[in-house]
Amino acid sequence: MSKRILFVDDEPMVLSGIQRSLRSLNREWEMGFAGSGADALLMMEQSPFDVVITDMRMPGMDGAQLLDLVKKRFPRTIRMVLSGQSDKETILRSVGPTHQFLSKPCDGEELKQKLTRAFALRDLLENPRLKELVGQIETLPSLPSLYIAITDALNSPNTSISKIGDIIAHDMGMSVKLLQLVNSAFFGLACQVSSPKQAAALIGVENIRALVLSVHVFSEFHGRFHEDMAFLWDHSFAAAVFARAIARAQTAGRQTEDDSFTAGLLHDIGRLVLVCSCSDEYQQVLRSCKEKDIRLVAGEIETFGCSHSAVGAYLVGLWGLPHAVVEAVAWHHEPAQAMHDAFSPVMAVHVADYFAHRKHTEAVIDEAPEIDEKFLARLGLENELPRWQDICHELAAEGQLHD
Repeated sequence: MSKRILFVDDEPMVLSGIQRSLRSLNREWEMGFAGSGADALLMMEQSPFDVVITDMRMPGMDGAQLLDLVKKRFPRTIRMVLSGQSDKETILRSVGPTHQFLSKPCDGEELKQKLTRAFALRDLLENPRLKELVGQIETLPSLPSLYIAITDALNSPNTSISKIGDIIAHDMGMSVKLLQLVNSAFFGLACQVSSPKQAAALIGVENIRALVLSVHVFSEFHGRFHEDMAFLWDHSFAAAVFARAIARAQTAGRQTEDDSFTAGLLHDIGRLVLVCSCSDEYQQVLRSCKEKDIRLVAGEIETFGCSHSAVGAYLVGLWGLPHAVVEAVAWHHEPAQAMHDAFSPVMAVHVADYFAHRKHTEAVIDEAPEIDEKFLARLGLENELPRWQDICHELAAEGQLHD
């Protein structure tokens, strides 16, 4: 299948530079170039593109306006901003319709890497309808108690960034949105960030306040699944704490610990996407799993043709989160698929998910996962399981899952 990219910029020299830097990929990718937002939309109506990359500041229709229209008319298209503009107003205006942010000038190799990962995502989620639904998501809802806590904290003049970070680190929707923003080119970081607390510290209280209270990048969960879904937040945070502890026990390093925590927090974010986007169908999936006595993953595949793992990985990848996090979300049920030959966040989250489920055996949407013992043995880690179990039990007994 052809891979099609559309670049939009009102400066011909910029488009020429991009064309030259990507010339070696002409056989792999079909590239289009438009000098305005209006021209871009006309080209997309004639033949849709997989990815659109636009400058922010353009006469007539600017980048934010263009991407907002692309989101509505072509929801499967991945939307990126490539801009030299980095003021707060630009960030606030483009937060909603933009999946990823790149800085201008953009290194050719970096651009190739971003696009290669974008195309890999296209193959991860095969359901066209779900691609459209995920593509249109601008924010994911938070547990009501956490949403109230963050808004109260931000409305207080004396709130510390540490407190803000602690609240955000308990919530899937807040964490994934903040990590999307902090890893954008607007913040000019030399490396990717996977820790929600670190993301909060880097963005700062005032920027978070503006994003939450003015742009509403966080929202409160409403709906019939409220009581059942409350389990999902508890389970996700438990898996995050367990995954980080397991990584720490393996002396895997701070980055792997952070990746493991965030991947654990987000490993089931696909469930939240499905509940919010396909509420009635997902309720039927839960009923069908009970009636047929099958695992949740099997019920999801039966109804949607894919599991929540693929949906979640598509979202976090689309929003530009670190590859290690995307990978662990995608393969937390099937770690062998990640093709690692050593300990990684994939294994940390796989095992943490198992122990977190054992902690919540009464859960309404518990899928009773099993550990891939063959894969553990292949990595030479089978003897570590009892130690990991003791660590997780100790954390739960100490009340570390509610801090």
